[in-house]
Amino acid sequence: MLTSKEAKHILDGKTRVSLDIGLSKTDIIQTKEGYDLGKGEIIDSVSLEKIAKNERSIYFVDQKTVFMAATSGKHFYKLSPTSGAPTLEIDGIRMHRTKGTTPDRDTRDKLKMLDLCSGAVLDTCMGLGYTAIEAQRRGADKVVTVEYDPMVLLMSKINPWSSMLFSSEYIHKVIGDSFIVVDAFPSQLFDYIIHDPPRHSSAGHLYGQKFYHKLAGVIKPGGRMFHYTGKPGSRYRKVNIHTGVKKRLRIAGFRDIEYHPVVMGFTCTRTTA
Repeated sequence: MLTSKEAKHILDGKTRVSLDIGLSKTDIIQTKEGYDLGKGEIIDSVSLEKIAKNERSIYFVDQKTVFMAATSGKHFYKLSPTSGAPTLEIDGIRMHRTKGTTPDRDTRDKLKMLDLCSGAVLDTCMGLGYTAIEAQRRGADKVVTVEYDPMVLLMSKINPWSSMLFSSEYIHKVIGDSFIVVDAFPSQLFDYIIHDPPRHSSAGHLYGQKFYHKLAGVIKPGGRMFHYTGKPGSRYRKVNIHTGVKKRLRIAGFRDIEYHPVVMGFTCTRTTA
């Protein structure tokens, strides 16, 4: 896969570049046909120049043909580069925080708030799988990650940074709406929950009292949850999201509810009584 940055490096004559969005370096060879990227994939200078001009997209080469790492259905989905792991854009909206951070660093910061080190983890909104992967890296014994949109799962399959989603025996993927999927889990199954839903305006049911009660039912007493909500004072239809979230979490049976500005989300603990 190629980004604008790597295309520019090749055009500048560099022969060791990253073909997996920064995860590793590969030696390439210039031939009469173009640039040999390995495994029989050749790209010409004209295609490289086009890639170099588009700094918000990622491309891959298949049988000498260049494709954008994108797909369309009800929405338009594409991988977009950052200085770390790529983000997913849906209809031009980035699904990860990228201002002052990167998707991978932001994920590490969120899980650090939970002191996650072992146990069973529920990841309610998979996306590109960075949360599920980081949870396993931190020692989780089992991770169940839920994704609503099959097209997002498709994008994760072509993202090198998501490869552990499909190679790990400890990460279990479920396609469906977390609001419904959670009903299938036994009570008190999870030690941790990472709840990182889309914005309130597009997934309000994942911020509601009924869903919080469901989450409280599947986490063990004393279990910890991280809930991303966005910036303090964010408002939707003149309702303060954070005030409502904190109140509903308390009603559902969570305590020690604390907002962390650096990761724009709450941590809380399931009551033991």
